Amino acid sequence: MAYTADIDIKTLPEDLQRAVAFHGHLCPGIMIGWRAARAAQKALGVDASSDEELVAVVENDSCSVDAFQALLSTTFGKGNFKWLDHGKQAFTVTAREQNRAVRIFFRGDHLKDKRPDGSTDRLAYINALLTAPDEEILQVTEMDPAPPAMARIEPSLICSRCGEPTQASRTLSLDGQTVCRACAKEQ
Repeated sequence: MAYTADIDIKTLPEDLQRAVAFHGHLCPGIMIGWRAARAAQKALGVDASSDEELVAVVENDSCSVDAFQALLSTTFGKGNFKWLDHGKQAFTVTAREQNRAVRIFFRGDHLKDKRPDGSTDRLAYINALLTAPDEEILQVTEMDPAPPAMARIEPSLICSRCGEPTQASRTLSLDGQTVCRACAKEQ
């Protein structure tokens, strides 16, 4: 599914090159995420997050979300990247210090160039995603900011079943024993 053989990556904008390098290949999904992440940066007037100043809440687990990690430096490890399994190309970015948030929804499927057999000309789709005006493919809406709580470091408890250390807030008490969620599911 990679299309890098058809496009000279070095001719792409530098931030898109970073997103492609992070993701591993050029594809329509990384293009969608790149466009959406840039739209969030523009709407909020922000750059990458050095800590938790920005929070990205993504509503799918597709290629597009890698662009938010590469461009905005919102990551699971810092606790400023949250995934909601809604199956939508929708992304909410909150700038904590500004107390502002935007939701970006992708609506550019009409750019897909269908072949006679019904398949999509993916290279043409990538090129269309590269050049289409934001207002043609993205809906950007200012939102009331409601970022998740800041990431916290907490003590670990030992699961009485598997013996693995687990964040205290992620354990359950079963029959008077502390167990991790994985072991609790096995019951």
